[in-house]
Amino acid sequence: MAARKKAAAKSRTKRAARKSTKAKVKTRAKTKAKTKARTKAKAKAKAKPKPKARSKAATKTPGTRRSPATQNGAATTPATKGGQGGSVGGKLGIRVRMYRIGFGDFFLLTVPGKSGPAHILIDCGVHAANIGSMDDCVKDMASAEVTNKKLALVILTHYHADHMSGFASNYDDFAQFEVGAVWITNRLDPKDGKASKFMAQITSVAHSLQLQLGARNDPDGEEAQRKVHNALGVELGARGGANGGGNAKALKLLQEGFKNKPPVYYYQGGDTPTLPAELEGKITADILAPSPKESGGEYSASDNKKEQYLAAAADAGGVPNHKSVRPFEKTWPASAADYPARVFHEFDSGIAERSRKPNNDGAAKLQAMLENMQPDVLAAAADKLDGTLNNQSLVVLFTCQGKKLLFVGDAQWGNWAYWLYGKAVAGKDPGITARAKEILGSIDFYKVGHHGSTNATPIPAVGALNEHAAAMCSTATGAYGSPAKKTEVPRTALMDALETKTKDRMVRSDWVPAGKTKPDAQAKAELADLPSGFTTPGDLYIDYNL
Repeated sequence: MAARKKAAAKSRTKRAARKSTKAKVKTRAKTKAKTKARTKAKAKAKAKPKPKARSKAATKTPGTRRSPATQNGAATTPATKGGQGGSVGGKLGIRVRMYRIGFGDFFLLTVPGKSGPAHILIDCGVHAANIGSMDDCVKDMASAEVTNKKLALVILTHYHADHMSGFASNYDDFAQFEVGAVWITNRLDPKDGKASKFMAQITSVAHSLQLQLGARNDPDGEEAQRKVHNALGVELGARGGANGGGNAKALKLLQEGFKNKPPVYYYQGGDTPTLPAELEGKITADILAPSPKESGGEYSASDNKKEQYLAAAADAGGVPNHKSVRPFEKTWPASAADYPARVFHEFDSGIAERSRKPNNDGAAKLQAMLENMQPDVLAAAADKLDGTLNNQSLVVLFTCQGKKLLFVGDAQWGNWAYWLYGKAVAGKDPGITARAKEILGSIDFYKVGHHGSTNATPIPAVGALNEHAAAMCSTATGAYGSPAKKTEVPRTALMDALETKTKDRMVRSDWVPAGKTKPDAQAKAELADLPSGFTTPGDLYIDYNL
């Protein structure tokens, strides 16, 4: 009996041992299977191709642009707020920063210099639609993470508040900057007697127009006032302080206010500019415009059309006449002496009063009547004043690391005509020059002229633009013009044309918020996401990286 119990116990022990062994084997098998499955899944995931970007047609909804497929992971990666996102620019170390300040220009171009990233400031101003972000933007630029108050080059394209007011409003901030060199349009050269006299005339006319327009509150009158204030940088009754006011104060800063008193150069189209030491051998710069001072008013047209009231609003040098606007172009030369006296009898005061003897004042009466029939003489003079200063814009083509970047200020038709055609052009387009085609067809970046105005980027220029170029437009809706008159800024038709030409790689400054100002609804409706190469920290500015 005891022997049977002992045998049974031994048998149970063997069965338990066999079960335990089987369980261990089974467990090891399961573990091995799981490990094999995980390895296989990882291999499969690694080998799986990335999903293709949806086509533009598949992603685009009516009235909304979607960005092209992201390249090099740079499309919407946020930069560090207030800094450079850990690096400057893209692979080439080139970056264009567009600050949002309202209706104005504030661009910071960063390129590889001899001792590291070098910064070029191109204009710094706001006028209409001022959103109050200028101080924040200047302080961001001055920070140690951006420029550390060092600029290799500062450029003022022309004498308008929306391109230079920041130098006045933040005079003390800029006075702490060390600058390698300053470039300014040669129309502001104080050593040139004719240029100084011309600008004195411009300022005198602006002040006179300001007084005459001060009491007007109609839409056309208010827009004319904004154009005049833009030419002065101050509004009626404003005081400038010890350093002068408005544009005059800004110009004083540029000419003598920087910490280290850098050299100041004044240029026009065709000049060979002097680069600061930091940029020598690193970039090249071609000055394409404005036209030579000797050309007088030949390139003063604001648009390519017969402007009977506007073109005659200036003398031979392009200075607007606020007192009268002649009814006909100079291409119709005639005087009262070219006609028999009886031609003017029906306007003669003597005959009109049924006197038998004429007073021989018929010609003068007719002239006065025609001048009184003009549509808004003051607005026409203000428009001419605006166009005259815009056409003085420095147009600069930079080349760096094989990339070409074009900055055109507020150049209008006359300025463009100088380097597109080499001559003044009115009417039918004769075709731009081979050199102009080569320039526009090879640029990688275009700073949209005059905030997207219809008279600032000619149709032939858009047609010749490199389709692979990117573009930036610093603008604000509602500041100037009217959709009903097809003069709104930015001009919708031009924005559409540039979007199409650049394959949706044209970005507006008001796409990004700034301070308490939200992104512009129109800008957001046009562009859903930032295109490849563009980045933003969420406020103040947008970067384009190369």
